[in-house]
Amino acid sequence: MAQNVETKEKNQDAPVEDFSTGDSFDMQRRRKFSTWQLVGLAYTVTNSWLGVAGAFTTGITAAGPASIIYGLILMFVINSFVGIALGELVSAMPNAGGQYYWAMRLAPKGYARLLSYMTGICNLFAAYCVATSTSIAVSTWVFGNVKLAYPDLTVNAWRIYLGAMGLTILAAIVNLWQHVVSRSVSIGLWVSLLACISITIALPVATHDHTGPGYIFATLENNSGWSSDAMAFIVGLINANYAFAALDSATHLAEETPDPARNVPKAILFTVVIGFITGFPFACVLMYALTDLTAVINTPTGVPLVELFNIAFQSKPATFATITFVTVAYFFSLLPQQAYQSRLCWAFSRDRGLPFSHLWSQIHPTSDVPLYAHLLSVSIVFLLGLIYIASTTAFNSLITGVITFPYLTYLAPCIFSLLRGEEQPRGPFNLGWLGKVSKVITVIFCLFTIIMYSFPYQMPVTVSNMNYVTVIYGIAFIFGAADWLFRARYEFTFDSSDIDHTR
Repeated sequence: MAQNVETKEKNQDAPVEDFSTGDSFDMQRRRKFSTWQLVGLAYTVTNSWLGVAGAFTTGITAAGPASIIYGLILMFVINSFVGIALGELVSAMPNAGGQYYWAMRLAPKGYARLLSYMTGICNLFAAYCVATSTSIAVSTWVFGNVKLAYPDLTVNAWRIYLGAMGLTILAAIVNLWQHVVSRSVSIGLWVSLLACISITIALPVATHDHTGPGYIFATLENNSGWSSDAMAFIVGLINANYAFAALDSATHLAEETPDPARNVPKAILFTVVIGFITGFPFACVLMYALTDLTAVINTPTGVPLVELFNIAFQSKPATFATITFVTVAYFFSLLPQQAYQSRLCWAFSRDRGLPFSHLWSQIHPTSDVPLYAHLLSVSIVFLLGLIYIASTTAFNSLITGVITFPYLTYLAPCIFSLLRGEEQPRGPFNLGWLGKVSKVITVIFCLFTIIMYSFPYQMPVTVSNMNYVTVIYGIAFIFGAADWLFRARYEFTFDSSDIDHTR
């Protein structure tokens, strides 16, 4: 692949001074993410307990506590299989491109480039949805805290958007240096764990009233409008599933960590395990303190978690301090999420997956980051954030995209890995029959979520509660199809000399 990239560079006009593409760069110099830092990055991108905190009203209003409590258990089991499937693939084929690279390696020759390209497009949309939704969520929590202190303050979509973009710029500055990012993810991991443990212990102790075990573990309340309790439970799974979104993030730093064939699978599986260990007790504690669901949902702060803590503590200073702690932990998620999106953009551009790829595929020699890919990714987050101003309902569908777009990217690699049988690359993380079972479960579950999570959250359907995630799918497809027809089908490629397309 290095020869191929170098050949491309010779054909480019006036390369930018003092920059180098990824493959011709000294990769050992860039391998600065230790195993623990990689775990920290993967976990803080997902941050399962914060996923529960940020969207728990979606689940509880759909089907009550059961959709969250038992949904988390179900999602932990299923995403353990997903983690095994991804771990085997990245162990066999460690590459910053992740899913689109695996699709190219495994798919039949006649379909490999197109499937690989569309997988890469979906992966980029996933990464941008993750970073955009987090920036808006953190800004919302900041303004929710301010609203608690100053009830007369008017909080509108423009203010939340501007706050989100300010947080995005701050995170973008941190991401200008690789060594700063690698250290920040370690800090973010410990801040997240400390916040989760502290709140999980403090909330049940300090709450002035509480629910009982029957409410927490045996209550299914269908408030979704769907006539079927099963459908209400499925809609409510979005919250639990959000707690395990973007498990592929560590794969895109495979070229910045030593021994990625062993360390990246560890990071993925640790993310799932730590996510459940932190997310499940936290969810139980939230249900324990949830004594007034109506007040929490209709809170004037716009942040249900703020109202829940305020009711539980009956103290604004205690609520303010707790939400501030949570907000800081959530902000640390934004740092590795930007690293995730920039590395993916850079890797995809190395293989000319995007227009003007010769810019986005460059690595800054001093900071060791894909600077132009980083700036492009931040700019796209700015644009996607405008959806929140246009429609908060449409933006909520973007959150659904955080779950479904990554699952779209897992389909082609897992399907063709199963079809190839033993005739495929193998890495040190290889679980044999369990790996095959995991890929089958991953494919089935991905198809299930892509279909079922596209249904409306509530019935009857109105403009204000419609699920617009299918519109976002359409945007991704239209962009990908247009770019493929007019540019990418001629340019998108990488060295295929070691790829066996005989099957």
